[in-house]
Amino acid sequence: VVPLDLKGVCANVFTDPEIATVGWSQNDVDAGLIDATSVHLPLATNARAKMVGLEDGFVKLFCRPGTGIVIGGVVVAPKASELIYPIAIAVDQQLSVDQIANSFTVYPSMTGSIAEAARRLHLRS
Repeated sequence: VVPLDLKGVCANVFTDPEIATVGWSQNDVDAGLIDATSVHLPLATNARAKMVGLEDGFVKLFCRPGTGIVIGGVVVAPKASELIYPIAIAVDQQLSVDQIANSFTVYPSMTGSIAEAARRLHLRS
């Protein structure tokens, strides 16, 4: 039996909008528990969000400086519980922001914000 790494387990608050998280958090970074670079991308910049009139919400990704390995994320949006899954895979499989950024998403789609956040982290990490 393999021990369960709780950093790879998603959590969701079923409010309106939903709040979904996985991995290391901003509190962990602020407390000095881990060194991370992050990007906060408002969903209002997403083409699909504009099409459906969504003005609130965001995607936030955390990665390790230097390697760009994704270590956590937050999604605040309608159906955030479904949007967090690609970030959970990235955390579990130790994918880099470049690997996410180089994966194609449907356009326009809400998941495009995850890829865009990864692209922005590529420039910072």
